[in-house]
Amino acid sequence: MPRIIHIFRHGQTDWNNLRRMQGHTDIPLNEEGRKQAQSLQTFFSENPIDVIFSSDLVRAQETAHIANAHLECPVHLLTELREVSLGVLEGMVQDDVHSQFGMEAWQKWTSIDPENLDFHFPSAESAREAIARFDSALRKICKEHVFKNAAISTHGFVMRRFLHMLRPDLTEILPTPNCVVYTVLWDEKSEKFSFYFNS
Repeated sequence: MPRIIHIFRHGQTDWNNLRRMQGHTDIPLNEEGRKQAQSLQTFFSENPIDVIFSSDLVRAQETAHIANAHLECPVHLLTELREVSLGVLEGMVQDDVHSQFGMEAWQKWTSIDPENLDFHFPSAESAREAIARFDSALRKICKEHVFKNAAISTHGFVMRRFLHMLRPDLTEILPTPNCVVYTVLWDEKSEKFSFYFNS
C-alpha cells in the first residue's frame, strides 16, 4: 500500500499580511495564524497520522505543534523543508520587488513554466534547486522512517513548486493559502510520489 503524506502550509504571520517576502527569515505566527493552525486539528482528527516532519523555521514549527495538540505525534525538524531561499528579496514587500526588478522578472520567478526553472533573483534559490532539495528531503523521510500516514509542515512557495513538479499537466497555479493541506502518495516499489488534485 502507498504511504500517505499530508503536506500543509504554516499559518499566517504579520509579514504575510504585509505581503513581505519571508523566505528563510524566521517570523512567528500571529494570532490569526494560530487560529488557522487550530483548524488543522479537525483535519488530523479525521485523517490520523503517525508522525510530523516540519521545517525548522518557527512559523512552521508552531503550526505543526498546534496541529498536533491532540494527536501528540513525534515531531521532527528538518532544515531541508524550509521555504525557498529568496536572497535579496527577503524582507522586501511585493510592490517594491515589482518596481525594483520589473514585472517580467517577477512573472518568471512565480511561473510554473518549466522554461523558468533556473531563473532566480540574486542569491536566491531557483525553482529547480528548491524542488530538488524538497524532493530529496521527502525521499529521505520515506526511506529512513517507518509510518503509514505522515504530515509535513512547510511553506507555500516550496510546496507549490514541488507539487507542480509532480503534476506538470496542471496549468493553473495551485492555491496555497495559509494552512492549506495537499496529499501525496509514496510508492515504495517505484520510489515515486504521486499527487491527485481535483480543481
